[in-house]
Amino acid sequence: MRTDGVRTRRLAGSETAACIGLTALVSSAVLAFGASDTAVAAVFAGLYALFLVILLAACGWARRDLARLGGWTVPAVLAGLLLAAVLAPLTPWTPDGRHPVWTYLPDSLGGATPDRSAVLLNGLNLLGLFCLYVAARVVGASQTRGRRLLAFMLWALGIYAAGALVQHVGVRAEGRMSATLLGPNSAATVFAAGVVMAAAGLAQRLRRGGAGMLRKGDPRAVALAGLVALLVVCLLMTASRGGLIAGAAGAGLFTLWQVFSGRRMSRGGAVVLGCAALLLVAALGLNGAGLVSERFDLAQHDLDIRRQIIAPHWRAFLSSPWFGYGLGSFTTVNQMLMTEAGLRELHNVRAVHNLYVQWLEEAGIVGAGLMAALFVERLVPIARAAFGPGGAGVWARGAVCAAAVFLIHGLSDFALQVPAIQALAVLGLGVVGGLVAPRREARGAKPDPAPARLALAGGGACALAAVLLAGPMLAAKLGGDLSAWPTAPADALASSIERGLAVRNPGAEDLARLDRLSRRELALRPGSGSAWLRRAAIDAAAGLDGPAAQALERSYAVAPLQSSLFRARTMFAYERWDRLTPDARTQTIYHLSAEYRRRRYSKSFVEMANALHNPAGRVGMALQLTALRLELP
Repeated sequence: MRTDGVRTRRLAGSETAACIGLTALVSSAVLAFGASDTAVAAVFAGLYALFLVILLAACGWARRDLARLGGWTVPAVLAGLLLAAVLAPLTPWTPDGRHPVWTYLPDSLGGATPDRSAVLLNGLNLLGLFCLYVAARVVGASQTRGRRLLAFMLWALGIYAAGALVQHVGVRAEGRMSATLLGPNSAATVFAAGVVMAAAGLAQRLRRGGAGMLRKGDPRAVALAGLVALLVVCLLMTASRGGLIAGAAGAGLFTLWQVFSGRRMSRGGAVVLGCAALLLVAALGLNGAGLVSERFDLAQHDLDIRRQIIAPHWRAFLSSPWFGYGLGSFTTVNQMLMTEAGLRELHNVRAVHNLYVQWLEEAGIVGAGLMAALFVERLVPIARAAFGPGGAGVWARGAVCAAAVFLIHGLSDFALQVPAIQALAVLGLGVVGGLVAPRREARGAKPDPAPARLALAGGGACALAAVLLAGPMLAAKLGGDLSAWPTAPADALASSIERGLAVRNPGAEDLARLDRLSRRELALRPGSGSAWLRRAAIDAAAGLDGPAAQALERSYAVAPLQSSLFRARTMFAYERWDRLTPDARTQTIYHLSAEYRRRRYSKSFVEMANALHNPAGRVGMALQLTALRLELP
């Protein structure tokens, strides 16, 4: 078999299956809306670990290459320290101290994070990424396997891009393309990095035959050039300013690097650069010019909005700088920070829109520093190989430039916070890292079994943790109930509580069960406004007006202006208006007034008032709406 003019061995069936399996697994995460749902992300973390276990248990070549690669000590130590750092906020013994929300639970030890459940789930995701990296590096340890896996990844991305383009043009036919990643900026990061890696694949194909291979119609060279074109068009369809800038920077860096890396690459690099420029002009002329120019016209306005989003979160980081509030705590912290002045900008954001500020806020200086150290330690060998000759050098240059795309776009967006995009980046980093890694040759010597045993143990532990955490959440989504499991995350407990509250006139036994579930949920995330609202609903159903009012006050205290809770919390409060404390009434009116001013009046407010059964609440809400309407005619 020949690949790029070099005689290579034929892959065994298990090797091809490993390449296909890794590609299919990460592609499935991308198709599953970026695995953005916490339950889905936990499932994929378990699948990454399970893949590693199966790979090492079933394939002798995987165990052999894991031992041959070597160089695991430093990254293993850094990974262990990073895991310890991101789990540290579960305890109150960090320099940042116990978070104030734990004062509501005086019998609990508490921690630095307001959301233990999110920290545990994100810790599981981190373990899954470690397993994915090890699997990718082992597969990439063979030149033939590594290049085959990279080829599969590129063609999978091409199929995905083609499907996204057809769906966008044929179904939506307007707006910005987001594919399955729930946001055009996230899609732009993937397509921009894909452009760089596809260009690397094209440069690798042209390495021996030069640009003449394109003129002669070499099928693979033409297909790779077409893939570059497709990804450029998809990038433009996202109309992402940051994605376009990052993509241009990454592609430009790669092209210049290729042009100056050797005499034989000069013409090929110039051809690639010229083709990319022509494609850019053509795509802008066909579709993207108007939308892209509109987006750049709004750049200053959107920059101001991002500053308003980042500023309070930067202040939050300064309040807990060493270990942060815990991975995944952004949503909870964002609700705590919200004021009426920033409600319009903060009420529906999913991230800080700056990767580095969010890392600092969630992981602190220690965690973010260890993340950076681990990333740099893994990237340095690739960067070193990028200055070398041969096909591995081309792929290494592509990987470095693709990493630059992620890091540049991270200044204005949060693509690397999306679990599936994290998996894509880790997969690429792992396979190229394996491709360029030095091997410890020991002909005739039996490979050391210790690395495989450690990896099997780690992968097995991660897979078991995924079952224990993801199982109850998946069951809740499918209509089941595994909330009795002691490992059930807060989301699974919340689903069970809400189903129980939906039952009319629950009995004493049912209320006792809901009380136990609510206490467990609050012990996991006392910073959740929705958790305290469920606590209030349980107390109200039990006829405990005082505790219900207190729980409502705490719901407002931790999330004073949570828009997603507005209707449920406001209706609950006004239905018990004559039994609320003055503080609870004041908090309810504040939230109602802020939402009214944000929406500039909506019929939904009148509908809410008319739907109330409590006469005092109906009159109270009507009077408040009248006052607001006079204030804002």
